Amino acid sequence: MERRTFLTSAGALGLLSSFVPLKANSAWFVNGHTSLTGRGEPLQTESADLSPYTGAWGDTQLRHLLRRAMFGVPQSQFDAAKALGSMNAVVSKLLEAQDVNKVPLPPPPASWVNGLPTDPKVSDPGGAVNLNRLYNTRIVEIGNWWFDLMVQENLSIREKMTLLWTNHFVTGSLTVQHPGYMYTYLQTCRQYALGNFKNFAYAISIDPAMLIYLNGNQNYIVGTKSYANENYARELMELFTLGILDPKTGLPNYTETDIQNSARALTGWKPTVKAPFIGWLQNGVNTNPDTGTVPQNEHDTGTKTFLGQTGNWGLQDILNIIFQQGTPPGYTSAYFVCQKLYEEFVYYIPNPSVVDAMAQLMLANNFEIAPVMQALLTSAHFYDPNVIGAQLKSPAMYAGSLVREFGLTYPAFDPTDPPIKSTDPNTHYNTYTDTNPTLTLITQVIMANAGGQQLLNPPNVKGWPGGHNWISTGTFQARESESYIALNNGYVNTKSNINLAFNADMYARQIQNAAGLSSQALSQALEDLSLAFTLGPLEAGDLQKDISATYPDPNYKYDPTDVKGFAVYLTSLPEFQLY
Repeated sequence: MERRTFLTSAGALGLLSSFVPLKANSAWFVNGHTSLTGRGEPLQTESADLSPYTGAWGDTQLRHLLRRAMFGVPQSQFDAAKALGSMNAVVSKLLEAQDVNKVPLPPPPASWVNGLPTDPKVSDPGGAVNLNRLYNTRIVEIGNWWFDLMVQENLSIREKMTLLWTNHFVTGSLTVQHPGYMYTYLQTCRQYALGNFKNFAYAISIDPAMLIYLNGNQNYIVGTKSYANENYARELMELFTLGILDPKTGLPNYTETDIQNSARALTGWKPTVKAPFIGWLQNGVNTNPDTGTVPQNEHDTGTKTFLGQTGNWGLQDILNIIFQQGTPPGYTSAYFVCQKLYEEFVYYIPNPSVVDAMAQLMLANNFEIAPVMQALLTSAHFYDPNVIGAQLKSPAMYAGSLVREFGLTYPAFDPTDPPIKSTDPNTHYNTYTDTNPTLTLITQVIMANAGGQQLLNPPNVKGWPGGHNWISTGTFQARESESYIALNNGYVNTKSNINLAFNADMYARQIQNAAGLSSQALSQALEDLSLAFTLGPLEAGDLQKDISATYPDPNYKYDPTDVKGFAVYLTSLPEFQLY
């Protein structure tokens, strides 16, 4: 659908009316359904359930699927997906990561992720400061490793799902302050990305990063003295599994008493000394023999009443009760999590009818995530014209599409432990070497400027709000500026060891026989690579002029210099922020 029609139709994104494109000949975004005081309404679509898609399977539908599943789609991956031949084949390939035997988890980026949390020794001169500096450097490296996985990934939805779950089961590196724990947390989100949500909820509840972030490690009882901390018990229900209100009745899902008794049931979990492991003591018995030593008798063994059920509950009991709530049993949690899936992969304002169908399917599959994603990504609703191009890119999506679709290159990820660059002889404070300044530029500067997203460090326990919050006048201008700098090789600096490079010729030659195509054909092929919309005549004409100094001369001659100008202009368009 042509963008101007889309933006004034039921599919309008509802961006802030202050968001004005910088190009004078670009149409303005309009403030469609969404106001400054509310989220707005779902998209108007022909299908409002999970009925299978039976329409044409062409380039438009395939690109839409791949864009929603990955962080930008280079032409090579589009061609590989197209060669699979059918929608079902492509979706199956994307979801193959549900089987960790078939698609193993990536190996650790470095051996130090399993290291002791007191190395270097805090007792050494400057040790406490050095430990903090080293951990901060390592945490940046974990984020760089993850971004590298995002943009190097082949046909798979795993990393996109992993990002979703880090914005659902939220922790934050600034609070956790331990790179090994953040690595373990990321692997937990990756392992269960397409797995069983009930099992996922259990695993994340005892994840070291989560125990620290929401104070689970401070929730214990010694003898008759309680040191209860209710933070995790509250967020487990409010943000992770149930939500505040029942989706059918509109009544509260739990009370303060439920939070208090749930917190009692969750007492006793603490990380052990080594980063990847945790221990659980119940009635003084260590139920995980591989975790090492943990404090004894810190679990509250008293009777608790939780959501109307009374017993000597522990973590698994609490989760069992939570996942029985609603009508039919379990519906409340299924609906709650399916809203998150819908918001990520369809549109940031959920369609209740579609979410209901997703929840029913999740219940029928005992909270398995993969069957729901299979049905959603093969549904008529997902391929509705008003859904295509209706999402705004997060900073991760923006940076990923810039790197992948335009072929930006950077030095290979270096898993070496950050070496010491220098030591102050007076304070003994160390300065640690950044092992990949270019990746750090992307994850710490470009993504921050593009909307304030820092991997593994959401703003609060609610995560990034997403949707129209990603774009404002300021962030749009920042994205345009970042694209301009990157595509003009402004981030190639040997002095600072930064090398984020753009090769216009390589970018164009993603398209078969690029040098032999007319300006119109090459322009259209490169537009299709990055845009979900057919451009209006003004933008399309300007892009063709940019790609050929002799346009509209039919004797078009390929020139990489013109291609660079084309790429810069393409990324300055509002359409580039949509996918």
